[in-house]
Amino acid sequence: MSVRFRGDSLRNVRLKERGITPPASWDNLAELRRVKHDIIAQDCTAAIYAGVDVEGKHYSLQAHDQTEIMTQLSAVREGAQAVPYHADGEVCRMYPAQEFAAVAAAAQAHILYHRTYCNHMFAWIRRATRKQLEGIFYGAELPQDLKDSMAALMGDAAGE
Repeated sequence: MSVRFRGDSLRNVRLKERGITPPASWDNLAELRRVKHDIIAQDCTAAIYAGVDVEGKHYSLQAHDQTEIMTQLSAVREGAQAVPYHADGEVCRMYPAQEFAAVAAAAQAHILYHRTYCNHMFAWIRRATRKQLEGIFYGAELPQDLKDSMAALMGDAAGE
């Protein structure tokens, strides 16, 4: 006796494995948009948490890492000459203020990029047809209007 899964059942299992509630109906566009939104949100968080490379060293950006970076950056802004921190897999050491500021700037730029991209993905999802939703994934090229909007925002944030 063999067990046969419907495509929807397999998709439901995969979503549940990610902690995402499957749609009540795979024919309901609003439900499909919600699921796509949840997937994109998870993928955005994963991209941020993966971290950033600075001067040949890798820095993860889990939530606690982001908090610590902002805390140490505040100390630098208040005049600290050096702050304790560490790259992934390395022992904590004192970072001179300028070196730590570069790590913090790279982390902030990485987070800003992914949050902005994610926000634009959400806008795309809200207007997408069922067919278009199938082609939306984290890392996909945005439609031209959203791509232009993101480029302008990133340029403004960079002071361009």
